[in-house]
Amino acid sequence: MPKITDSLYAELRRRIMSGVYPPGARLREEHIAEEMQVSRTPVRAALQRLTDDGLLQAAARGAIVAGWTQWDVAEVFELRRLLEPHAAGLAAERATPEQIEALDRLNDEMLAHVKSRRSDRVERIQSANNRFHHLLVEAAHSGRLKAMLQNFIDTPIMIGSFYFYSEEDMLNSVEHHRQVTQAIKRRDRAYAEQAMAYHLSVSFMRFEMQRVNTVSPAAPDDAAE
Repeated sequence: MPKITDSLYAELRRRIMSGVYPPGARLREEHIAEEMQVSRTPVRAALQRLTDDGLLQAAARGAIVAGWTQWDVAEVFELRRLLEPHAAGLAAERATPEQIEALDRLNDEMLAHVKSRRSDRVERIQSANNRFHHLLVEAAHSGRLKAMLQNFIDTPIMIGSFYFYSEEDMLNSVEHHRQVTQAIKRRDRAYAEQAMAYHLSVSFMRFEMQRVNTVSPAAPDDAAE
């Protein structure tokens, strides 16, 4: 049963992160159980884990995919700006040569996807970006830090952000990753922390600019409530 729950949890998490289940979507135990050909017990356990992660909100016989307010997004970015530069600094001291090589490969992969014209180009860029940040946290070799950062890196709004990026934004993001990686190679903790903090600050600025440019006229009144 634990293995079934784990596989269900992983698949449902993937669907939420990739936008298959958008914010507000209702996930019913019986529908998922029927689709996955399992009993409702492991489904219920997987939904509870996703609720604990903050990705779902409990509902009768299932759950609802959580939405994101402006304040939720700002808080996630702020927490990442507090924690992830620390992870980059630790990685500069603790990363193995194999992990540094893997970071370099991910940077090359991400750049190749940016330059490609495939129909799934954005999804591939997002995947490489997400794996880079997860690997950097792994390279910090801190279980506590990894536990705190994992959900922040995997929030749907972070994963979906590349849909709003221009070509120049994407290229700049790759360059930021290269600067972080170079600092880790040089074992320069201070530079690694500064480079990651700058990268996340620019990412938040891009998100805020996109939000302001697309906000509806009624949004200020809604936010005030």
